[in-house]
Amino acid sequence: MSDVDVLEVSARESLGKLNSRRLRAEGIVPAVLYGHGEASVSLKLTADQLRASLRHGAHIVELKGDAKGQALLQDIQWDTFQQHILHVDLLRVDAKERVKVVVPVVLRGSAPGENEGGVIEFLQHSIEIETTVASVPESLHLSVNDLHLEGSLKAADLDDMPEGALVVGNADAVIVQCVTPTAASDEEDAVAAGGAEPEVIGQKDDEQEGDSK
Repeated sequence: MSDVDVLEVSARESLGKLNSRRLRAEGIVPAVLYGHGEASVSLKLTADQLRASLRHGAHIVELKGDAKGQALLQDIQWDTFQQHILHVDLLRVDAKERVKVVVPVVLRGSAPGENEGGVIEFLQHSIEIETTVASVPESLHLSVNDLHLEGSLKAADLDDMPEGALVVGNADAVIVQCVTPTAASDEEDAVAAGGAEPEVIGQKDDEQEGDSK
């Protein structure tokens, strides 16, 4: 795991929907910290620093201020349009315990199957794994340099899975594959390349005659 992002948090004294709306209007995100058998704590933090951590791909953060220690970004609630963060749940963790996290998969390289007439289908853009807090990656990489036509790659082919990490769910599920284009996709490509559909001769005149009646 790379350097842990630090989040400065403050105690949230006033609770309720109206207060939460007021905080969001000021660029503050309501939060709750729980876990490890301790009482839950209502917190708040700036939306800007939380967004920055999300851009970095952070799963584990270091809390400073009115709460301290490492926490997992357990659940982040967004508005309908995925523009504003409404609330965040923080789960207390320590470096040695195992946690389940959803990690983005990043493809790298060039698939020879594309030069063989195939198209790449990226089926799983993220994968859930169980690993220790200390080894949670920001992303997992998958090389497609050996992906030929009609070939596929799975979790076992990931380049940098942390030692001891386990895939949650179906470990044999295909992440990316190179397949032969179907007739339907060929027709779609042809339409896209040709632009608008050709006008049917006589159709326009018939419509105009009908309108004039």
